[in-house]
Amino acid sequence: MHAQQARLPVIGATEVPDTSLHDGVVIIRHIDISGNKKTNDAIILRELAIHPGDTLPWKQAPALLEEARQRVINTSLFLSVNVYFKNWHAQQADIAVDVVERWYIFPVPIFSLADRNFNVWWVEHHHQLSRVNYGINCFDNNLTGNNDQLIFTIQSGYTYKYALAYNLPYFDKVMHAGLGLMAGYSRNREVNYMTQANKQIYLKTEQFIYKNWYAGLNFTYRKNIRTRHLLSLTYHNLTVGDTVVALNPDYLPGGSTHQQYLGLEYRFSYTGADHWAYPLRGFNLIADFFQQGFGWPGQVHMTQLQLMMAYYMPLFPRIYLATGFRTQVQLPVHQPYFLRQDMGYYENYLRGLEYNVVDASAFGILKTNLKYQIGKWNIHLPLIPDKFAHVPLAVYVKCFGDMGYGYDPYQEVSHLSNRWLFTGGVGIDFVTFYDVRLRVEYSFNQFGQNGLFLHTKSEL
Repeated sequence: MHAQQARLPVIGATEVPDTSLHDGVVIIRHIDISGNKKTNDAIILRELAIHPGDTLPWKQAPALLEEARQRVINTSLFLSVNVYFKNWHAQQADIAVDVVERWYIFPVPIFSLADRNFNVWWVEHHHQLSRVNYGINCFDNNLTGNNDQLIFTIQSGYTYKYALAYNLPYFDKVMHAGLGLMAGYSRNREVNYMTQANKQIYLKTEQFIYKNWYAGLNFTYRKNIRTRHLLSLTYHNLTVGDTVVALNPDYLPGGSTHQQYLGLEYRFSYTGADHWAYPLRGFNLIADFFQQGFGWPGQVHMTQLQLMMAYYMPLFPRIYLATGFRTQVQLPVHQPYFLRQDMGYYENYLRGLEYNVVDASAFGILKTNLKYQIGKWNIHLPLIPDKFAHVPLAVYVKCFGDMGYGYDPYQEVSHLSNRWLFTGGVGIDFVTFYDVRLRVEYSFNQFGQNGLFLHTKSEL
């Protein structure tokens, strides 16, 4: 007896059986995949983590299929994914997976800011175009159909850069182990050589005063769907100008102008959130161990530990709570200046203190968001191929609060280190496909400073 497919409700983009019909199990007979013109079936099946012959609890079918769909989406290989049961017979059914692939091969123009964020570039450096990087990234995000990525970069502007990288997520038959290779060269005429009053101080010359060659390889291991291990080894060959060392003898170890060193990294990551680009439910964790240099061939020697975790939870329909914590410790506590990228760099900042940096050998930051989804739309673009003509857009309004502490054992001139810091604000987030996000935030801090800030990366 065949169940009527008209009775299959839809959860997100996942069609599931009406769980009120039965109180038993469903046995998976076949898995049929369609729409993947380039991507190999094995890549999709790896993320589904459901196999022919598996027995699924009937009442858990909606959640299990939705989790599988989200994992396939999180490969960033597809614009859309539908997962549903079909061909019912007694307690047996097939699973159908319909995907729409992204463009994989395309050149992406580079227009990126050299500064830590948009506001630093716009306000403190008066939106100078000389502080912009431009060039081209040539991508093939699915080179052989195995979710392997090849990237070639040619960049000019503030930083001249030439780089080549290749990442293969799986090279073994059981699809657990991966490999990556990278090499590059960069040079600058300007360098941030010290910090004063929580601000970066720069030296600019007509000659290139910062040059870095690097090459490395990494090994990844992902036996379980949600966990991933990474081990990487990178060689660096760094040279700076004499003037840099004259202005800051502690820029490189021993007042030198040249260092060679090896970097070793081990990273453990757990991905339990629903979507990597803009999560709304679940839990993520990343633990990182870095060893920068071993005292040979150069004098660089730093051990760094990082921990980042975030929890996302829907409270009510369209209302979401998120909290994230990140911390970092460096040993020995005194390090040459070129390794001191602590609070204020990358995502290690408090919203409302974007203009500041803190040279801290250890820090902790806690961030909390409460957001409301205004709506979700599917916008049709005319004159675009139908496959790419529909652009999803979601908009969220939010309020947020951050707190943090940075420990500076040397008590250098800084009004932000060795004290608790508090910030808050309100904002609006725009989210669309190709993992594009725009955050517009009005933030304030305990020192009476406030302003409007723009960001394009996740805040947690």
